[in-house]
This record gives sequence, structure tokens and C-alpha cells, in this order.
Amino acid sequence: MRDIEKSTSILLADGRRILINSRTITSSGRGVAGLQNKDNDISEEKNLSFCFTLTKSGTQSKRSSNIEDFLPLIEQASIAWIDLKVENFESETVEAGTKIGFSELLIKQLLTRLGDETRFKGGYEDYDTEMGLLLPSIYVKGLDITINPVFMLLKKNIIVTIRSSKTHVFRNLHRYAEPFLKRLPQELKQEDLLTLLLIRILDENNERNFEQLQEIDKWSEDLTRDLNDESIVRSTVGDQIYQMKLTLVRYLSCLWGTSETLNSIRYGDADIVSDDAQILDKISLLIREVRDHLSLADHLSDVLASGLECLQSIHNNQLQDRNNLLQDRNNVLQGKNNKLADLNNKLQEKNILLQEKNNKMQEYSNQLTLLNNRLTVSNNRITLLAAFLAILSAGFIVPNTIATVMSQTNIFVFSPADMGWYLALIVGSTILTTMLVWLWVRQKGLLPKATEEKEDGLISDA
Repeated sequence: MRDIEKSTSILLADGRRILINSRTITSSGRGVAGLQNKDNDISEEKNLSFCFTLTKSGTQSKRSSNIEDFLPLIEQASIAWIDLKVENFESETVEAGTKIGFSELLIKQLLTRLGDETRFKGGYEDYDTEMGLLLPSIYVKGLDITINPVFMLLKKNIIVTIRSSKTHVFRNLHRYAEPFLKRLPQELKQEDLLTLLLIRILDENNERNFEQLQEIDKWSEDLTRDLNDESIVRSTVGDQIYQMKLTLVRYLSCLWGTSETLNSIRYGDADIVSDDAQILDKISLLIREVRDHLSLADHLSDVLASGLECLQSIHNNQLQDRNNLLQDRNNVLQGKNNKLADLNNKLQEKNILLQEKNNKMQEYSNQLTLLNNRLTVSNNRITLLAAFLAILSAGFIVPNTIATVMSQTNIFVFSPADMGWYLALIVGSTILTTMLVWLWVRQKGLLPKATEEKEDGLISDA
């Protein structure tokens, strides 16, 4: 592991040159995580607050969860920085600030500018003897962005930063706070010392926020790679673009809020801020860095807009392909429908022909029915005639047989006196035979049942 010290010197109006913004860059295979001081990491895990002071005898630091432990250090310090972490930002900030000596009005006024979770406004309040700044602490993971407020309260010889215990924005600065304070000349005015320390804290906060743009850019590259894939699912990529656009808008709002807050102190109008031009140039440099990152974020926004246009173009092409496919299928179905219509017309024509043939067959059937009825009538008449002839025949055969038998044998000898009973015998046998034959024929059902009127009705119906 090797440490490289990097410093920047500035020339004050009175001709003195001081060394500020001293940083240590450590190279290690483990990256940034391996550079952190073990005590600082443990303090962060335990949510301890920090206090760094510069006195005539040197620097002092203390880690504690109680604000009262820092008060003795502040009393003897030329300049001090207290970094407080609170669990509930809105409810504990007022109590923590007032314990150190800041007015409740200042803190509450800054709290009113917190806004909602979708936008960050930034804040600047100057009450002559004290001043308050509201800046964001940004954390981006994936497509989710978390914005936590950071209060910077300035008064005489002290700067107090109040932040949520969920943020670790000043973890690196905790390690280098004492070396930085040692490099500050003791002969500087109180406002110069306070402003230089404030610039270092502001720079550290900005650096952590700028790093989050890399995470957004990483997802932008992944999204660009997905857009080049023709098999992408439009709804999924559309949701990702929307989430990234929302994240980028919130990130931009934080940078604009930061830029607005820094512009409020760049001219040194506040009494507790330095009016030295060389020191104020450092604030202008911070503003320039913020604006550079605003430009980068705007460029990334343009990339996302291009992605949306590309996605819309892909979606339109997909819709056009589907529309063409549906049109082709519609043409095929229309062709089949036309064929079915032709077949239906042919079947209709055949149905008409069959209907005509059916009508002809019905006519033939009616004619056959008429002929059959006529035959039935004729048959009934013949049957009736045959029955009458059979009855008459039987009525004449029996008397004839009796007469033949009695006249051709010598058994009966007739005299004129026998003529009466003989004739009576012949007539009676005729009548009796006729009645018996008629009753027998009727009993057997050999006589036709249809009358002359019914026979005429059958013909007329036919």
C-alpha cells in the first residue's frame, strides 16, 4: 500500500499562502473499502458522532453518541467540526442543534425546505451570527435513488453537520479531518478558517454525490445494450427507462439544489463567511464542478430520450409487422370466405333445383293419390256389386236346386193341389237363403264400408 499526498495552495489578499484541500490517495488491490480506518468503520457501524477541533496546541478528535461530550472541546477550539448522526432527522435535528447553541428558528426554517421525496430544493438561511445550509446526500443502487438531507450549521468557530444515520457521506473525511486542520494556518481570520473547513466539507459531500452518477451511467450502458437486442420485451425495457428517467430527474433536482445553495455563499455576503477572493474562488470551483455534472446528467437524459425514441421505433416496427401479418391473415380468411360464399351460392342453386323437383314429385304424388282414390272408389263399387251378385246368386241357386231335385226324382209326385206349398217353398227358401247369405257376408266384413258420398269426397280431396 502506498499513500500519495495531494494538496492545493492559495494566495490570500495579505500575501500569505496556505495549503488546503489536502487529500491522501491510497492505492490498494482492495479498492476504497480497504482504505478506511478501522476505528472510523466501527464508529460508523455503531452510529457514533464525531468531533474534530483545532486549538493552539494542536488537533483533537472524539467519537461519542452524546453531544454533551463534545462541548468541552468546542470551548477551547479555534475551529471545530461536529458531525452528528440522528435516527429521526426531522424530530431530533432541532434538539441536537439547540444543544450546541444554534437557534431553533434557524433549524426549523431549514426543515421547511425539505420538500417531498421526488424533488430536492436545497436551502440557505443567514441570521448574521449563524447560518444554515441544506444539501442532499444521494445514494443510488440499481434504479432506486435515496435522497437524505444534510444540514450544515455555521456559527463563529464551529461547523455542525447533521445527517441521517443511514448515510456515510463523510466517512473518508473523518480519516483526514485532523491532518487537514493541522495544515490550516493559525493566524488566519476566524471567517477564513471557517470558510476553508466548510469548502472541504462541501467538496466531500459533492464528491460522494458525483459518484452516484456512475451508477446511473452503468445502468444506462446496460439499457443501451438491451435496446440493441431485437428480442427485447418492450414493457420491461419501457419500465426500466421510466425508472431510470425518474431517478435521473431526482438526481438533477439534487444538483440544482446544491448549485443554488452554493451560489448563495459564493460572494461572501454572510458575516461569518470569508470575503477573501482567493477563498471564494474555491466555492466558484465547487459550483463549476456541480454544473459540469449537471451537463453530464443532461447528456445522460438525452441518451435516455434517444432510448425512448429507439424503443418507440422498435415498438412501431413491431406493431407494423403484426399489422402486416394480420392483414395477410385477413386476406387469406377473405379468400376462404369468398370460396365459402361461392360454395354457398352453388348449394343454394342446387337447393332450388331440388325444391323444384320436390314440387314436381309432390304434383306426381297428388296425381297418384287421385288415381288411387279413384281406384279405391271403383274397387268399392265392384266389391259391392260382387256381394250383391253373390247374395242374389245364393238366393237363386238354393231354390233352383230344390226345384231340380224335386222335379227330377220320382220320390215326389206333384198334383195341381201341391202347387201352393211348392211355390211357397221355393219363394221362402229363396228369401231365407238371400237373408242368410247377406248376414254372413256382412258378418265377415265383405261388404265395402265407404258410401257414395265418401267416395266422392276422396276424389274431390285428391
